[in-house]
Amino acid sequence: MRWTVKSPEGSVELDVSLDERGRLFYDVRRHGVVLLERSRLGIERQDASFHNGLALVAEPAAEVRDESYTAVHGKRSALRERSTAATLSVRGRNGAPLDLDFRVFDDAVAFRYRFPQGSGATTVTRELTTFAFAAEGRAWSQPTSPSDGGGPAHENLYTNGVPIGTPTEARSYDLPSTFEVNGQWLLVSEAGLDATFHGTRLGPTPVGREYGMLGPDPDEGLGHGDALATSALPWTLPWRFVAIADTAAELVESTVVWHLAEPAKIKDTSWIRPGRVSWSWWSENASPRDLGALRRFVDLAGEMGWEYSLVDANWTVHAEEEIRDLVRYAAERDVRLFLWYNSAGRNNPSTEGPRDLMHLPEVRRAELTKIAGWGIAGIKVDFFHSDKQDGIAHYLGILRDAAEAGLMVNFHGSTIPRGWERTWPHLMTLEAVRGAEWYLFGPSFAEEAVWHNTVLPFTRNVIGPMDYTPVTFGDALRPRLTTAAHELALAVVYESGLLHFADSPESYRGQVAEVREVLRAVPAAWEETVGLAGEPGDHIVLARRTGGTWWLAGINGPAARPPVELGIGRLGPLRGTWRLVADGADRDAVAVSDVEAGEVFRVPAMPVGGGFNARLLPE
Repeated sequence: MRWTVKSPEGSVELDVSLDERGRLFYDVRRHGVVLLERSRLGIERQDASFHNGLALVAEPAAEVRDESYTAVHGKRSALRERSTAATLSVRGRNGAPLDLDFRVFDDAVAFRYRFPQGSGATTVTRELTTFAFAAEGRAWSQPTSPSDGGGPAHENLYTNGVPIGTPTEARSYDLPSTFEVNGQWLLVSEAGLDATFHGTRLGPTPVGREYGMLGPDPDEGLGHGDALATSALPWTLPWRFVAIADTAAELVESTVVWHLAEPAKIKDTSWIRPGRVSWSWWSENASPRDLGALRRFVDLAGEMGWEYSLVDANWTVHAEEEIRDLVRYAAERDVRLFLWYNSAGRNNPSTEGPRDLMHLPEVRRAELTKIAGWGIAGIKVDFFHSDKQDGIAHYLGILRDAAEAGLMVNFHGSTIPRGWERTWPHLMTLEAVRGAEWYLFGPSFAEEAVWHNTVLPFTRNVIGPMDYTPVTFGDALRPRLTTAAHELALAVVYESGLLHFADSPESYRGQVAEVREVLRAVPAAWEETVGLAGEPGDHIVLARRTGGTWWLAGINGPAARPPVELGIGRLGPLRGTWRLVADGADRDAVAVSDVEAGEVFRVPAMPVGGGFNARLLPE
């Protein structure tokens, strides 16, 4: 038996089949080209198996969904989901029911498992889902870091275009993973995860070109919490999805992870304000212990017109009244503060403080209520180190309580985005990336960043905000190999509802006036995003708009690129002048010019690790 579900415009087709042995498979085609073939569907519970011997209960009946909604921050402010939805109902050998929900978009396919009936609790023991690619191609995947005291934190380097099916010596591959196959670009990830399940990854050893799925390592969170998920019935599991695009640049625009998430639980979002943030820790690790240093970074934020300043770990060396004085000092400069917290609990060994204030609900609520009363804008919570079910519940509990207190949230040392920013729009950003802090940790990161930075827009940043903490003009363990124009471009190339500028006041003040003007003007939330050119590991050029102002930016990888004429007609009729900040005569120099706007933009020559940033100035 075989059923086909087509996207609203018919460009994507999902075939689901039930074979003679009672096993479920699926195939995916776009524009008639097979991308995934004979991929498995199935799941096993402690009390029921949906592996084989399945019997049909009800064939899928398709209906078109068409829903519009808005976002407070992200790559696009007005979103529209158009998809074809269908549900296939089967029963296992013991008669237990299973529903499979499908959604087919013109740029994605998604499915989830749902146990619609039953009573009592049960445990999922194994997921049988696979992604079997139809042809040879390339893969960009992140091997999972070890479950030691500092991991997993989703901060490894991605493989850079290795053949599809390449195994890893790590325990698994983290989501998301990006693939190029048969001339199409695919990104595999998950969405709609709640406290009844755990985070999931791709298995480490594909069978040919077929990747399985794997749950958390039992050792995550220092071994605390169950690696298997348990819940009462009925029970709905997270969505698995594959975003699809004709080009890598088009993949950057995907919003399917938001479409699959639960709608916003917060009705009044007026207090949720994306913004730019000064951050002292990168350039001065001891600064959170120094009130004078913290005031200097508040001064920088006020001077630059940035909305926030972050007070990082170990601020509790100061008396409460001293922190409240700092809040007042910031308010006089029209700046609000974020405060850092250790997520622990028992889930990590870090002694950085404050800790033991975020894991117990009653203690957490009291703390959040207290600092909200001080006038704090939000919290940065760090060092989670677990994607187990109890770890996911921990994240969601913080989001619930922070919403009640009116505090925005930034997760670090964290899991990946799964659409929670739609459900909880005060979740402004998450780390889950090897970002600028690795200039301090990794002796080889200066070399790696040249290509690694170009991978992230096509992988990690596709699925949600990414707190890379960009625009570091200074050097750390090794001299930076990216140019100043590359660093400046990251403020536009990377999307994050909190745009943390990591360098020092002296570094930013020392830049030429045109660079300082970009730092003052660049927004942290976008109304529209358009991918224009590039591939992971090589380069990217994209455009973003807020209000009537378009920004163009690009970064380059390990091979110098000549200038190129790029059509930008998708941006609509443009009038005005591009203020272009491009690479100059050396690493730290920039070249500034004004270019008349039109349907074509001349992307400047970019050296190894180069970049550019352009802002449309009105006539």
